[in-house]
Amino acid sequence: MLRRDPSKALQVGFLALLLISAVMILWWMFDHARYARSVEQRFAADTTVAADSEARVNRVLWEGGFFLVVLFGGMAVLTRAIRHDAELRRRQQNFLAAVSHEFKSPLASIQLAAETLVLRSREADSQRLGRRMLEDGERLLRMIDNLLDTTRLEEGRQKLTPQPTNVHAAATAAVAEVAERARLRNIAVTLDVPQELNVDIDPDALATALRNLLDNAVKACIAGNGHAVNVRATRGGGVTIAVSDDGLGFPPEEAVMIFEKFHRVGDELRRTMPGTGLGLYIVKRLVELSGGTIDAQSAGPGKGATVTIRWPEAAQ
Repeated sequence: MLRRDPSKALQVGFLALLLISAVMILWWMFDHARYARSVEQRFAADTTVAADSEARVNRVLWEGGFFLVVLFGGMAVLTRAIRHDAELRRRQQNFLAAVSHEFKSPLASIQLAAETLVLRSREADSQRLGRRMLEDGERLLRMIDNLLDTTRLEEGRQKLTPQPTNVHAAATAAVAEVAERARLRNIAVTLDVPQELNVDIDPDALATALRNLLDNAVKACIAGNGHAVNVRATRGGGVTIAVSDDGLGFPPEEAVMIFEKFHRVGDELRRTMPGTGLGLYIVKRLVELSGGTIDAQSAGPGKGATVTIRWPEAAQ
């Protein structure tokens, strides 16, 4: 819960800080008042000491009370700001989900019209425009699916049902989705996955992870003038799936940051590679929820990249 909603962790932290600070101030007030009273009792016959002791106690109480009021007031303002931020983020997520759902219906209609145009038209220009519409429509639908997946993951509504799933079948289906786009850009997508390889994972989660990894690899090749994408899976202490490309790459020191939500690597990537920065974030969350691990490697910008996922192998 705290990881999904950082505002909860902040509220708990501020509450703990409030309690510790309040206890320290109260102890400071009690200790000074006790010391002043002990001095007053020791010199009870001296009226000057008694008056000074009384003034000291009053000063400590006023100062301590002032600090407590400021502390509680500051914490109240911070807590309200945190709650307001959490509510704003929740509304933003709801808005994104609502808009994404509204976009899907007209996009599906546009895609259907474009497919009809490509199939029925015999004019080269009409077919070319229809294929362009299909490609752009598919890109928008992938973006909408990523937004919806992100919303479900952030709200904890992504329900996974692990079961033995064939990696070869899932990888073949994912490759088929990007095959036409890769062919039009002269990008060769190769598959090296044993047919009998299984992994315990939700089939939809595996399909989404592979689809996003391949989509990211193809976009990296397009942006970095690459021409090869490879999907390789091996068995050995579990199942390892590696998606490699010879495209744009990234600085090695950003290997962890590329899985952060909305993170884009470098200015060149922002200019040449389309996307929202959600694909790899979704992959990482799905892999972790499925009990796997993920990492990325690159020799540097322009030298390609490899994203590797590891899962325990399903029982045979």
